Amino acid sequence: MVGSIYALISLGFNVIFRTTGVLNFAQGEFVMIGGVFAAWLHGKGMPLPVALAGGVLGAGLVGVLVDFLAIRPARQARPVILIIITVGVSIVLRALAALAWGTDRFHLPPLQPGDVVLGGIHVEWQNLWMLGTATICMAALAVFFHRTDLGRAMRACSENPEGARLCGVNPGKVSALAFGLSALLAGVAGVLLTPMLSMQFDQGTMLGLKGFSAAILGGLGNPVGGVLSGLLLGILEQLSAWVSSVYKETLALTLVVLVLVLRPKGVFAK
Repeated sequence: MVGSIYALISLGFNVIFRTTGVLNFAQGEFVMIGGVFAAWLHGKGMPLPVALAGGVLGAGLVGVLVDFLAIRPARQARPVILIIITVGVSIVLRALAALAWGTDRFHLPPLQPGDVVLGGIHVEWQNLWMLGTATICMAALAVFFHRTDLGRAMRACSENPEGARLCGVNPGKVSALAFGLSALLAGVAGVLLTPMLSMQFDQGTMLGLKGFSAAILGGLGNPVGGVLSGLLLGILEQLSAWVSSVYKETLALTLVVLVLVLRPKGVFAK
């Protein structure tokens, strides 16, 4: 279940990278904003479905604003400059979240309380909602990129921006769409994760690193590999926690270092 969240965050990294070539290190903050904003809305009396939709849409709007205010003015800069900008955006979003919502932990009730017995194992409905929603998002994204004109235009902008422009594609609009779509995916991850673990203003950083680790393991630009790596990473984390909780927190970054040294293009790269 946790691996499916990492897979969603990894997909967000891949959406932006495949479209703009930018590595967005503010992705984890989009997850945090989705979860915290949804919990805040629910605490203000909003019905749970409305609060969840508000959290996802709020994260998507922040993604579009980040592209418009921070990425677009520096579009012609070197990749390392863009990476530094996204790190700065991450710090700013974290500070703004602490200012707006405080430093307390936010909680959401489960989408469906109770559990179900599967093969003699009690599984909470919230976990099944998490896995099902993540699966639907992944499938919908695959169809979008490969079966729609807009999805193909986004891929074209990554592979050949000048050629895409000559074919009538507006790279600026496509970039905003990529950031918005990526932030929407992160928002979905945030509202699914908050009922399980709660959410805090500084929690997005580690979640972003886990999603980035999954993207690296699967090979940047390879969404399928990112999904498989996210699921694998979640399973390995839970298994390593049996030995010590310290290993759980360091496993993702250790695997990234090993993959970058031994197989830089990713485990599932062709």
